[in-house]
Amino acid sequence: MQYTNLGRAGLKVSRLCLGTMDFDPRATEPESFAIMARAFEAGVQFFDTAEVYGWKDCEGYTGQIVGKWLAQSAQHDEMVFATKFQGGHGHGC
Repeated sequence: MQYTNLGRAGLKVSRLCLGTMDFDPRATEPESFAIMARAFEAGVQFFDTAEVYGWKDCEGYTGQIVGKWLAQSAQHDEMVFATKFQGGHGHGC
């Protein structure tokens, strides 16, 4: 895996970033865990998520899946997570 600096702070991230948008709408929780584990084993330590990802509006279920996986991971100090703000929440969120 190749790594690069993110900004000027010296933080190194994998050049590949795993997007988690389809965790739950298309991948079950066990499948999502397997995808994240395999990506990490391959050297990907940069993950992208957002609170609006997931199958139900306003619940951030994808973030819950990522959080559960992260809680059981011994390498959580080696991971970098990107997120967004001011996304469309729909239905009055």
